Amino acid sequence: MRKYFLLICIIVLANSCKNYLHSQQNKNIYQTIVREFIEDRNSEIKIDPKKNILIVGANTSENYKDSYNFIVSFVNPKLLTGFEYNKVYMIDGYRLIIDESNELINKSEILKKSFEETKYEDLNLAIKPIEYDSKYWFITFNSKNEIIHISPFQESKEIKEILLKKGIKFSTDYED
Repeated sequence: MRKYFLLICIIVLANSCKNYLHSQQNKNIYQTIVREFIEDRNSEIKIDPKKNILIVGANTSENYKDSYNFIVSFVNPKLLTGFEYNKVYMIDGYRLIIDESNELINKSEILKKSFEETKYEDLNLAIKPIEYDSKYWFITFNSKNEIIHISPFQESKEIKEILLKKGIKFSTDYED
């Protein structure tokens, strides 16, 4: 009887460790991608952390079964209006907000544990909506958190090289 109890304890402990390691791996994936995005953007022109913020979001992918999209972009808060978020986070000196719109398909909840929370502030500083085109990374993950697609297409090879160097996993179904 004692052997069975010990076996059950070992199984429960092993499962707990596996779940913890999986959650830590997910946290590191998002942090790594955001840090590499920051580094990539700063290699072109220094992005001032006092004048710009990062926006990240995740939602269900319509194009791939059992997958989700992750997007990261810089924006100047003076151009932001009506953006839905509840908390402000920090990463490498940059303020970061998580898109919480589209509740039915939104998967941004998975991102909230990945970043350090900081003091809340209203970053919707635009007086009226302004359309602008910003540089972004749009990454699609499968259910195993392996990358299956990267946009924009013109930069996908460079982004892939950057992420491979950081140990981010790519699916065998990845589309080049």
